[in-house]
Amino acid sequence: MICSELIRTGRVDAVCVCEDGVRSERRTKILLFDDGVRGDRHAGRQRQINVRDKTLLDFGIVKDTPCAATRQVTAVSTEELASIARTLGIDGMIEPGLLGENLVITGIPRFTELPPGTFLCFKAPGGTVRAAVLAVWGENTPCMVVGAEVQEAFPGCSNITGRFVKAAAGKRGLALFVMCGGAIKEGDTVVALIPKHRLYEG
Repeated sequence: MICSELIRTGRVDAVCVCEDGVRSERRTKILLFDDGVRGDRHAGRQRQINVRDKTLLDFGIVKDTPCAATRQVTAVSTEELASIARTLGIDGMIEPGLLGENLVITGIPRFTELPPGTFLCFKAPGGTVRAAVLAVWGENTPCMVVGAEVQEAFPGCSNITGRFVKAAAGKRGLALFVMCGGAIKEGDTVVALIPKHRLYEG
């Protein structure tokens, strides 16, 4: 028996690697190691405190202080990408890789709302369990840098850069870190093992 409070199943629609810049390139498979996706610019055991760490900066932790790399992998949802596109008035789909993600997942409702501590596990099309396991660190927040990439891809839509952060809020996907290394391939089944969470009220 799987000791998880809740289980949701979906499919890997695309796997991508971001070697440089913002956009990532679609591949047939990606390889996870303990420091992230092989060849991806976000790979590493450590990173530096930056503007995404507002709570720590407000507390007094100095910018560029080395810290754990909890954003080794990013994943988005096909359904949430479609919702973002509709909100922005885009006629068509936001193609895999445009947001710099490593995984595009379909079939898991409210994907961005999966809580920290959720494990994403994978099975090959024949049902064989893959070794790769990703752990959810938290929601991946949208930014104008990615919005500018979407604007470039859809020049006929006005002011996407300025509207992207609001349009993608709560739908930008997840930041994850590698729990177990292994391969993930396009077409794999993804299983979200979701732990029970309680709201801490102090």
